[in-house]
Amino acid sequence: MVCLKSTFVLALCAVFAAANPIAAPDQALEKRQGTANVGTVTCGDNKYSRKQIEEATAEGCRLHAANQQVGASEYPHRFNNRENLVFTTSGPYQEFPIIPSGNYTGRSPGPDRVVLDPNYRGSCVYVGTMTHTGASGRNGFVSCNQTKSSSGSSNGTSAASTLADQRSLSAAVCILSLLALTA
Repeated sequence: MVCLKSTFVLALCAVFAAANPIAAPDQALEKRQGTANVGTVTCGDNKYSRKQIEEATAEGCRLHAANQQVGASEYPHRFNNRENLVFTTSGPYQEFPIIPSGNYTGRSPGPDRVVLDPNYRGSCVYVGTMTHTGASGRNGFVSCNQTKSSSGSSNGTSAASTLADQRSLSAAVCILSLLALTA
């Protein structure tokens, strides 16, 4: 009977371990993508809210996924990052105009761009914002200034802490099961 209980407890622990794999070190420490931590972004004299960034990103991603482009410069288009700007993924990148009034539809793109990674783990994600304002050279870019959001949509809980909590719960269940087995 004890052997049967031991087998059951070990099988239960194996199920919990398989259901809660440990994230690889590069995943656990990876910078966040998307706009969850973005408060506002200032590009030259233009200030953009997280909502404006999300809307420009969504439109750029939608057009890229549909293999469509708008405007004389055909946005979204590849951004080669010759300036070596720092973004939250390694690319390749697409750039799409962000303008103070609504989404870009083909008229003058202005100086500011959202930068997208259209193939980050199967998703199109926002990775940064840049501007021609203040850049050296006619087609150069510099990063825009970003402020962090004081409250994210996750209520202060990150995916990493949620995963750690699940692993702790699994370990506790296994330990309690083993203690019950020896009683």
